[in-house]
Amino acid sequence: MKKALGLGFLCVLLWSESAVAQFPRACCTVQGILSKQCCPPLGSDPANVCGVLSGRGSCVTVQVDEKPWGGPYSLRNVDDRERWPTKFFNQTCRCNGNFSGFDCGQCKFGWIGPNCDQRKTPVVRKNIHDLTPEELQEFLDVLDLAKTSIHPDYVIATEHWLGLLGPNGNEPQITNISVYDLFVWQHYYSVRDTLLGPGRPFKAIDFSHKGPAFITWHRYHLLTLERELQRLSGNPNFAIPYWNFATGQNECDVCTDSMFGGRDPENPSLISSQSRFSRWGVICNSLDDYNRLVTLCNGTNEGFIQRGMIERANMSLPTMTDVRSCLGIRDFDSPPYYTNSSSSFRNALEGYEKPDGQLDDSVTNLHNLVHDVLNGTSSMSHSAANDPIFVVLHAFTDAIFDEWMKRFAPSNATFPDEMAPIGHNRDFNMVPFFPAITNEDIYIPSEQLGYSYAVVLDEADGGPSVFVLGSTLGGIFIGLLVLLLIFVLWLRQRRNRGFEPLIKADFSTRKYTEEA
Repeated sequence: MKKALGLGFLCVLLWSESAVAQFPRACCTVQGILSKQCCPPLGSDPANVCGVLSGRGSCVTVQVDEKPWGGPYSLRNVDDRERWPTKFFNQTCRCNGNFSGFDCGQCKFGWIGPNCDQRKTPVVRKNIHDLTPEELQEFLDVLDLAKTSIHPDYVIATEHWLGLLGPNGNEPQITNISVYDLFVWQHYYSVRDTLLGPGRPFKAIDFSHKGPAFITWHRYHLLTLERELQRLSGNPNFAIPYWNFATGQNECDVCTDSMFGGRDPENPSLISSQSRFSRWGVICNSLDDYNRLVTLCNGTNEGFIQRGMIERANMSLPTMTDVRSCLGIRDFDSPPYYTNSSSSFRNALEGYEKPDGQLDDSVTNLHNLVHDVLNGTSSMSHSAANDPIFVVLHAFTDAIFDEWMKRFAPSNATFPDEMAPIGHNRDFNMVPFFPAITNEDIYIPSEQLGYSYAVVLDEADGGPSVFVLGSTLGGIFIGLLVLLLIFVLWLRQRRNRGFEPLIKADFSTRKYTEEA
């Protein structure tokens, strides 16, 4: 899996317009690039291509979604993500059973064992405020390690696909990248513009937002990082925590020096020097420059994480009422499967409609609202993943989706198979993940993918489930539970007292939902 991700990176970068991928080193040779075949041997035996000698997989032609897409992207055959990943590789390993990875050397998410035939006990993603001091330290330490550790399997291209082999055609233009920066680069490449020429970007394209794949793409994105953090920490039970951002406050309760960094008193747009994250450089931040130069993000440092720049009054984080309203929407998505969909759980969770599913162009809520409140680096979709708050923000977004799945048990047919924006059809290979994995593959309960959430999201009044008290004893029991919940919330409120507000003062005018 790791190598596959790296390979996707390389090839994506190779193409100057809209190639979103990362690829393994094993396939980024002159021969591999020219042949468009990425079927490396598993182990030292060159005959064991894709683990074929042990029945793990075989080298086959890549399957791509042939159904029509909708949305604003009206171009054809000008963006190398259109039939992902065939612009770069049209033959890859197809793994049998529960094997996975670019060489079929790993297990699918949710499976373990030498033969990948044992169900993995799901790791439990907890509220970051409920972590023990040791668990919090482990999480922050491994994030730091991921930021500084060169990815062992993946590289990124430093030139678009036409210049991938260099001026003489015999030297792949690739470079190393850290584990966390690869995570950042993936997000950047999924949202970047189609490059039609110097200063001529086509902006109405996004493979990970503004459509049904918003849910599945970010779920898989987190899964790949969580697996890398498990490897780096040496702890197979490590789980990414989530941040319950539905506080209704105008302050960020994880923006403290003991977590993701408080505000620098000398420069309120930067993180306090007392936080380890004040030293984190950002990459992929100069989208306008990439468009002007018809080039790609090459992973170099472009400054530091910022949060909040221009004061904006009356802005606060979402509330639990917003979350409960969103969870009451029965339909996963609705035509045209875009930002103007109404009565769409996905669109409400993403934040383009009211939490109850009513369409209102003036509304920004839930996921989008949180990015806007954090502002700075987090407010720009191409650079947002640079801020490590992105990880816990999206873990809670995924937890809301997971709760929705438990309530409605949707079939695969509820995910549109055609006429969603490009990249968002059910069978589209998600860009830039490699080898190919579809939205449908990830549209399943989290336990089947090897993780779960320790979270309670109370159902809204009139929601999908109605509990009728059939006896006085039943009413007393429910009443006691409510009192217990109120007591627990009161204790948590006391515990969280004293955090350093970061978000009060300064905000940028650019929103996460706007084009860069």
